[in-house]
This record gives sequence, C-alpha cells and structure tokens, in this order.
Amino acid sequence: MSDQQRVARDPDDLAAALRDAGAALAAAATLPAGVAPQAELDRLRRQYIAVCTAAKVPGADQAACRRRLDGLMAALDCITDGKSGNKD
Repeated sequence: MSDQQRVARDPDDLAAALRDAGAALAAAATLPAGVAPQAELDRLRRQYIAVCTAAKVPGADQAACRRRLDGLMAALDCITDGKSGNKD
C-alpha cells in the first residue's frame, strides 16, 4: 500500500494523515541523494510545514488542507517510486 493510499484510507482523520505524511517524509530523507535530491526534500518539508500550520488555524478549511496534503503525498510517492520530479 502506498503512502498516499494509507493517508486516503481515513478521510476524516486529518491528524493521522499529517502524521503519516511526516513519517513518509522522514523515510524519503533516508533515500540516496540521486533518488531524493536535497532541494526536492527541502521543498516538500516546507510544504508539509505549511499544511500543518494551515491545519492549526482556527476555522481551518479541512478539505483544502487535505488537498494540499494529497499533493504532498503524490510528490513523495514519485520520489519513493524513483521518479523524482516537481509535481507542482
């Protein structure tokens, strides 16, 4: 099961999805630089922090956070599948 499928499993639990995304990002950081370029990982870390910050704002749009998180997970899946590239 891919990380994106794991996150999509429980659409109502944004906190669990954020936790899974953080774990997937940490796992991607252990990949060789040729598979997971540092600049790409840094961009994904900033994106992850932005999603976490947006989710904490009172009245946050959970659906928007979820869409942003899904985009992050898609980019992580590309890296872990060995197809690193910018999806944004």
